[in-house]
Amino acid sequence: MESFNFKARRRTGEIVVGIINAANEAAVASYVRNQGLLVTNITKTNKQKKYFWSSWLEPQITQYDVAIFCRQFATLVGAGVALVSAMDIIIEQTDNSKLKTVLSGVAQDVHRGASLSEAMNLYPKVFNSLMIHMLTAGETGGILETVLNQLANQYEKDYRLNAKLRSALIYPGVVLCVAVLAVAIILTFVMPIFTNLFTALHTPLPWPTKVVMEISNFIQSGIGLGIILSLVVGCVCGYKQACKRPAFCLWRDTWVLKFPVLGQIYKKIIITRFATTFAGLSRSGVPILTALTVVSKATGNLQAEKVLLEARGNVQKGRGLAEPLKKSRLFPPMVVNMIAVGEETGSLDYMLDKIATFYGNEVDDMMGRLQVLLEPFLIVIMGFVVGFIAIAMLLPMFDIVTKVGNL
Repeated sequence: MESFNFKARRRTGEIVVGIINAANEAAVASYVRNQGLLVTNITKTNKQKKYFWSSWLEPQITQYDVAIFCRQFATLVGAGVALVSAMDIIIEQTDNSKLKTVLSGVAQDVHRGASLSEAMNLYPKVFNSLMIHMLTAGETGGILETVLNQLANQYEKDYRLNAKLRSALIYPGVVLCVAVLAVAIILTFVMPIFTNLFTALHTPLPWPTKVVMEISNFIQSGIGLGIILSLVVGCVCGYKQACKRPAFCLWRDTWVLKFPVLGQIYKKIIITRFATTFAGLSRSGVPILTALTVVSKATGNLQAEKVLLEARGNVQKGRGLAEPLKKSRLFPPMVVNMIAVGEETGSLDYMLDKIATFYGNEVDDMMGRLQVLLEPFLIVIMGFVVGFIAIAMLLPMFDIVTKVGNL
């Protein structure tokens, strides 16, 4: 979608100008003619030059923004406001300029006669496949308000889950950064003073002091700093290139699930996302095969995606969903049994909601315990590193003091 300026004339001779988002000039001309106007000029809007830091400064569209949009939209639709009028009201109230531009494009397409799901499908980076399929089912079944409320609940749950995960990682990240900064300052500015002192006094150095001095000299040398920076940049670039290969991503996602403690938390997050998303799609009337395809992408893990696509194939053959999930060993027996009971009794949505609630609470509890355990663990590691450097600097000082006292 690109932005175009158009100039047209009414039958009365009045000149009309405006801006419209469309795929090409032909689409703009078709839209203007449908409004009963005579096209006189169409030009593509000049784009401002973007710098590499522009993407960092411009506002981003978060899950919370989309959740608020769904909640407001559901309220307006439930109140009987027409679809296009509801879009105009939300656009006027939206503070996020990027989301406002996207919603304006959606409103224009809806005004031309496109369905809401078709218009939103042109912006896959903002409205994912989960939202598109649920809206399609809502429009078809005449339950758009219900679906929008379900989407708002879904996005709010995802946002809170991701926020809890980020908050759990903030403290360890801050402590590690402080530790690295403190060690770097000591080795760069403090250790050279002691090194010159020990060299001038010809003091015999114990092995901890020699190790710290060698590390300090290595960091201070231009070659050492260049090697460290090259390794960091090389690792980051290498990882980004490797992430473009599905085989590496599948290996990475499988390995993460086997990681102690964090792997268990990640597995419970996957189960929570699976249950919440699948329940929402199923309740909205989305066919189960389509729902499984969407859910496999929503988990955010290629290993889970592989398992769910295999389960989809099993369902397509007329078999149950529980058996392939059981064979994968990714889903615990309790989850598999509850899904099997839900399939047999026709209450799969209810069972999925119970699974999502249970494992959502489990994730909260495990993250809380992890934060409590990480704090003393990181303090011990930081104390060990700083203590080792301090001992390395003080041991030769004890020898110097002892020699001076014996004189």
